[in-house]
Amino acid sequence: MKRYLVLLAVTLVAAGALSAVARRPRRPTPDAPEAAPVPVVALAVAIEDGRLVPEITSAPKGHEVRLTVENREGRSVTLALAGYEDRLAIPPLAPGARWSGAFAADRPGEDFAWLLDGRPAGRFAVQGSHLIEGHR
Repeated sequence: MKRYLVLLAVTLVAAGALSAVARRPRRPTPDAPEAAPVPVVALAVAIEDGRLVPEITSAPKGHEVRLTVENREGRSVTLALAGYEDRLAIPPLAPGARWSGAFAADRPGEDFAWLLDGRPAGRFAVQGSHLIEGHR
């Protein structure tokens, strides 16, 4: 019987100690660091004489591209960027019209074609690696 009383006393002391530890004030958890702002690249192109000026454009991978397109043709035109159709939708541009928009340059490569009325009129390159940083 004496052993059971000792066991009960030890159990009660242990429960009290654990309860005190669980109820003590905790240190505030540090706030998660804010994500770094996405770098921005401004890109301006013009459509004139049936071509894109400049013909070759580029942006670093991971940057937001803020694009401005000006139609200097005497007719309406369409412009698209092959490989980024799901991210960049430029409406048909009337003569003299200007359009601005933005997209993430997150698909590295050098062979993205600017399509003027469905035909290649220039090239867009995204500089950077296909690998995720830190992976081999």
